[in-house]
Amino acid sequence: QVPRHFISLSLWLYSPLRPRSWSVDILCSFWEGRRAKMSGSSGGDEDWSKMPPVIHAMIHEDEIALDPDADSLLPILRKSAAPEIWHKHGHFYSHLHDVWHMLCAWKQPQAVCRLGLFHSAYSNSFVSMNLYNPDTPAGRAELREVIGAAAEEFVWKFCVINRQEMEQDALNTGKIPAEGKDFAHIRTGEAVHCSAAEIGVFLVETIADYQDQSFGWQSEMEAGHTDAIWPGLFKPTLRMSKVSKMAVVAKEYGHLEVVPPVFNNCSTILTEQNELEARDLYWSAVSEGSGGKQDDLIAKLTRASELNPFVAEPHAVRAQLLMQKGDWSRAADAAKSGLRLFYEWATQWDNRMPFTAWVSWTRCILLQSSFQEWPSTHGGMESLGAVHPSQKFRKLNDGRSFGEKPKAEEVEK
Repeated sequence: QVPRHFISLSLWLYSPLRPRSWSVDILCSFWEGRRAKMSGSSGGDEDWSKMPPVIHAMIHEDEIALDPDADSLLPILRKSAAPEIWHKHGHFYSHLHDVWHMLCAWKQPQAVCRLGLFHSAYSNSFVSMNLYNPDTPAGRAELREVIGAAAEEFVWKFCVINRQEMEQDALNTGKIPAEGKDFAHIRTGEAVHCSAAEIGVFLVETIADYQDQSFGWQSEMEAGHTDAIWPGLFKPTLRMSKVSKMAVVAKEYGHLEVVPPVFNNCSTILTEQNELEARDLYWSAVSEGSGGKQDDLIAKLTRASELNPFVAEPHAVRAQLLMQKGDWSRAADAAKSGLRLFYEWATQWDNRMPFTAWVSWTRCILLQSSFQEWPSTHGGMESLGAVHPSQKFRKLNDGRSFGEKPKAEEVEK
């Protein structure tokens, strides 16, 4: 196991906190594995059971590894009202924190990552809460002292422009003006100039923002069902097509210092039709339950991954079904494909479970595939958990089964 101090040092030397990105390239064989991923094969010889250092830091809550000032930045948010404020599928602190995690995993510069952590510190056109006063020199100086001048400038502009106007401009025109754009301050009406590079940064933050917080409830309302009951069935989001368009615009016109790895390094647009069909196939598969229909469900999940190759969960669910069939090699390939995408996004698409649970479950499947073992009893399933051979102290508890069917002779009695 890699010592914590070594991980922290490695991430400081090669992390988003420095002008150049760190040397661990999660996607070093992305193009070689592109077709393999579409079909469910892992592609390449990478050991996807080992987490990249930044993901390891996220899972182990080693926040200092992500930002050397995390011990001073995070308490500011924790002591605010953010942990009490409702936000989509959690509270506002968890949203700010997880957007920050995603931007760190995408190797964004430190100022961009801190924008993600404080992107509502001055309130903004979407939310009303604030931690600092954006309209006074003293208020801005206070936040500048906390996160630095570059990050504070990002936060201030992000919070005083009309974010929806910025998003719609990018989506409608498919570009960012080379000279940037003047936006009207949302409270004073004065002109606030944003360069093309700043708009590119804001679009990257918006991609992380949407992917962290979005699920089917918002999609229902965006479809006109504004009376949709929260939280609903928790279907995955239908915002990925829109987000993919923002990603392409940010890459092409936003002068990004580091291009996020998502959507084929921000080069591919996911169509709305493919997103919808893939989501519905996935939801059908996970809603039906196995019940001896593994082949049908595997086919649905495979097709879902072909239609939307940017989400991990169809691979993870397919891996479990393949384990039930004893198809160890294909299960391992599916698990590796899922892990690659989890590590790439640093967030989950199916918000019924958090990112850490999805990663641990998929790593657990991958480990069990190496043992060529999958339990068929309640006790055996609940005794799963190890994600590394060193963690498996004894055999699975296959003998414990509360859900076991009664024997024929017992029924006759």
